[in-house]
Amino acid sequence: MNEENIQTQTQTEQPTVGQILKNHREQANVSIATIAAPLKLSELQIKRLENNEFALLGPITFVKGYIKNYCRELKVDSAPILAMMPAPPEPTKPENMQSFSRRTEKEANDSRLMLFSYLILAIVIGLSALWFWQNATPIEEQTSNINVANSKMSERQAAQPSFLQQQQQAEIDDEPLLEPQSALTPSEPEVVVETTPLASISDSQDDSTSTIVMNFNDESWVEIYDGEGEKIAFGVKKAGYIMTVSGTPPFSVVLGKHDVVNITLNGEPVDVSAFPLNRLAKFTLPLAE
Repeated sequence: MNEENIQTQTQTEQPTVGQILKNHREQANVSIATIAAPLKLSELQIKRLENNEFALLGPITFVKGYIKNYCRELKVDSAPILAMMPAPPEPTKPENMQSFSRRTEKEANDSRLMLFSYLILAIVIGLSALWFWQNATPIEEQTSNINVANSKMSERQAAQPSFLQQQQQAEIDDEPLLEPQSALTPSEPEVVVETTPLASISDSQDDSTSTIVMNFNDESWVEIYDGEGEKIAFGVKKAGYIMTVSGTPPFSVVLGKHDVVNITLNGEPVDVSAFPLNRLAKFTLPLAE
C-alpha cells in the first residue's frame, strides 16, 4: 500500500521551473558556461536560476526576463514556463499614512508660528525705529538751540542792571527827606536806606558769566561744559561757522582740530597753538598760566 502511494505521488509531482530549464539545456547538450555567455549572466546566476533560487537573482520581473532569454537560446517556448512563475507581489500600502499627515500638520503649525514670530519682531523693530526718529535731534539743531538760549540769557543779563538802576532811582526819588534826630517822635523809628553802587552790581553780574566765541576755519568737532557741569556746546561745526556761547566759568573744552579754530574769551584772544596737532585738545578756559 505504501509503495503504491509513493508511485502515485511521484507520477503526480510536476517539475519546477528550474528543473524544466535544466532538462531542456541538458537535452540540447549545452553547458552552463555556453548558455551563460549570450545571456550575459554568470555561471552562478545560471545555477541559481535552475535551482529555483529566484530571490537571489533580483526582482521577479528580472527573473522572468532571464527565463525568456534562456528559452530563446534553447529555442523553447517560454510561455508555459513563465505561466508557472508566481505573480509579482502587490505593493504594500504605507502604514504610517496617519503619522505622515500628523507630521505635515505639525510642520504647517511650526511654519505659521515662525511667521507670526517674524511679524512681531518686525513690528517691534519698526516701533523702535519710529521712537528713535521722533526723539532724535540733529546735533546742529541742538547747538542752535543752545546758542539761542544763551543769547536770550545774555540779553536778560544785559537788561537786568538797567532795571535795577531804574528801581533804585525810583526809591531814591520817592524817599522823604529825613528830619533831624531831635524832631523824630519816640514812636517813629529811624529809617536808614543802604544803597549799593550800580557799578558794583554790574561788575558782579559780569563776573558770574563769560562768553566764548569760536570761529571755525575748517570742519571740527567741539564739546564745551561750563563751570556748573552743564553742556553748552556739542557737535561737528563746518568751515565758516561762528559759535557764541555763554556760561559760568571755568569752561571745560575739547576740540578735534584746535588749529583751525580761532577762540576769544570775553573779547580776549585765546592762544591754543601750544597743543599738539592731529590730537584732541582738552583744556580749561581761562587757560591756566
